[in-house]
Amino acid sequence: MSALSQAMSGADGPSVEDGAMTEQEQQARLRAIVEEYFADVWRFLRHLGVPESSVDDAAQDVFVVAARRIHEIQVGRERSFLFGTAYNVAQSARRRLFRSDDEEALERAVDRAPTPEEHLDDQQTRSLALRLLQELDEGMREVFVLYEIEGLTMQRIAELMNLPIGTVGSRLRRAREEFLKRFERHRNSVRGAK
Repeated sequence: MSALSQAMSGADGPSVEDGAMTEQEQQARLRAIVEEYFADVWRFLRHLGVPESSVDDAAQDVFVVAARRIHEIQVGRERSFLFGTAYNVAQSARRRLFRSDDEEALERAVDRAPTPEEHLDDQQTRSLALRLLQELDEGMREVFVLYEIEGLTMQRIAELMNLPIGTVGSRLRRAREEFLKRFERHRNSVRGAK
């Protein structure tokens, strides 16, 4: 039995006497949430710097938490709950990675140049975008990804990251400037190589 299945079968929620969802309804809701948001959560974790070799496990961790807390997830706020959880899971994954003394694990975690299959134009673009994102300061990258890629509001980002909204705005502005500067540097180096 997978960890997700175990979590689904053991999800503690309010009792039926309290007018809450039955276990069967909780499982159906969780399945719907997984089907609708798995790809978004996976992509979000990658953008937050979770290594490709660990992102599947991190995504599963997010949905295990969702399974355990399904009764707490407000209808219409599933995406916010999952992204908040993913943010915390990504931070934990990065801390584990950098606490590791295993240099080989660190080498595997660093994304290298694209594989031959990634030479298609959109693959190269994605690879470049990820690399440029990885070069940003962690705090700026997180705000940039949440706002520009995942479409969260600055207010929601401030709540998720427990930051003043002014700090979120400042990080977003600096992240945009840095991203643009790095992109221009890359574009100029490509032009110079031709």
